[in-house]
Amino acid sequence: MFRLPATLLTYVLLTFAACHPTRTPGGAEENLGVVSVRVVNRNRADVEVSVDHDGIRSRLGLAVASSTTDFTLPIRRLGAGREYRLIGLPVGMRMGITTETLHAQDGDEVTWSLEDSFARSTVVVH
Repeated sequence: MFRLPATLLTYVLLTFAACHPTRTPGGAEENLGVVSVRVVNRNRADVEVSVDHDGIRSRLGLAVASSTTDFTLPIRRLGAGREYRLIGLPVGMRMGITTETLHAQDGDEVTWSLEDSFARSTVVVH
């Protein structure tokens, strides 16, 4: 009595599984590209650089004083909106610096110039 519905259910589930294969990590959906971030730190303090998106802050690394540091930011870390801000926290200071909101696209090259006076700092996206 229950044999026909069970067989039909099994057939439907197998057909559904065959038509909708599972996605494997590393597929095209996850490989959305990268953003290159270059921090030119002309300040005398080392600066801890983070990225803020969707209320989540992720550390990129340390931009050493009076040097240039390059970071790679995978776009998949930014979520669906791809909007983010760079945040710089100088080591040993209570103040910080933040860029305006940026929108990531594959291949973007961001140059963040941190000046001796943080108020004169600039960000450029190519």
